[in-house]
Amino acid sequence: MQRSGQAVAPTVTALRARAGELVDAELARLERRTPGMGDAERAEVRRAVERVVDKLLHTPTVRVKELARDGQGGSYARALSELFDLDPRDVSVVSVPPVIPGEDA
Repeated sequence: MQRSGQAVAPTVTALRARAGELVDAELARLERRTPGMGDAERAEVRRAVERVVDKLLHTPTVRVKELARDGQGGSYARALSELFDLDPRDVSVVSVPPVIPGEDA
């Protein structure tokens, strides 16, 4: 059962990474369109947007993990991948910590 959860983890990671990219892009757009907005307001907008995204993604990510424990996560993970145009194979970029030259691993 642990293995099933690991099988859907790349899809969950890809979904959250895609959401993070969209948040960043929209906040950058907002910054360009509202140059007079102060740092405190921008920070509050960021927190609000991130809370909304977290709440929207909570149920699908919890549900795919539950289904994976029951051996049914594969089809749900494929549906998430299809609906959100995800490529779970690309999550290695976001799920592996970067190697910093000069630091011991």
